[in-house]
Amino acid sequence: MVRDINGLGGYSGPKTLAEQGSKKADGPATSAPASADSSSAEQSDGVQLSSEAKTLQSMADKINSLPDANIERAEKIKAALENGEYKVDDLVLADKIINSEALL
Repeated sequence: MVRDINGLGGYSGPKTLAEQGSKKADGPATSAPASADSSSAEQSDGVQLSSEAKTLQSMADKINSLPDANIERAEKIKAALENGEYKVDDLVLADKIINSEALL
């Protein structure tokens, strides 16, 4: 049995009543005893990840291994602040404040 994770496997959602009804109209359904179905289902259950899911998982692992902050950039900014070399463009700062408030 293959499970669709986050829509990556092409799962199109539940079938409509018409699609479900067309299966029944094709022919009589045959069923095996419940005990035979359950024992074969137990043996065949498993998980298969699609290649997209594996790629996403490896990307997530790489992202999670990165540090939370760019230490090198933070050190450069800290040094520039201490030396009085760090300049703030008032217009750029104002635009960023306005844009961040618009997101809220």
